[in-house]
Amino acid sequence: MSRGKPSAVLDDRVIAPTVPMRLMRIISALVVLVCAVVLVSPLSVRGASGLDSIAVHALTFYGVTAGAYGLLPFVRRGDVAIVATWVVLGTGVAPCFVGRELSAPQVFADLAGVLMASAPIYIARFRQLAQGDIRPQRRRSMDSEL
Repeated sequence: MSRGKPSAVLDDRVIAPTVPMRLMRIISALVVLVCAVVLVSPLSVRGASGLDSIAVHALTFYGVTAGAYGLLPFVRRGDVAIVATWVVLGTGVAPCFVGRELSAPQVFADLAGVLMASAPIYIARFRQLAQGDIRPQRRRSMDSEL
């Protein structure tokens, strides 16, 4: 690249997200924010929703993980699932620091939510492999240049 061109220019084209992509990111961010508020809200949102705590935990982490997949389309699918699992473990252990007990059913419900959001992506990739859609190299060309 020459010195005069901005860093966002690749092959003389400016790379910019399209309007639907920007809209999807905004909507996904709002969904993740709502799910986070439902999960950590001190205002008995769980009781007002009419669902038991286990279902709310599973649906919340489903929404957070699905939102992460929507917000981060160029991050590898395994990385999103691993980070979501670490977030589950962090939120499961966090109550121990304030004197409450660890709730195994809630942690497993959180993990089920992550699995519900991640499983369709892995199933779709398995179907691609079964149909013979295989890249000649394991990594994308962008990953190998790094």
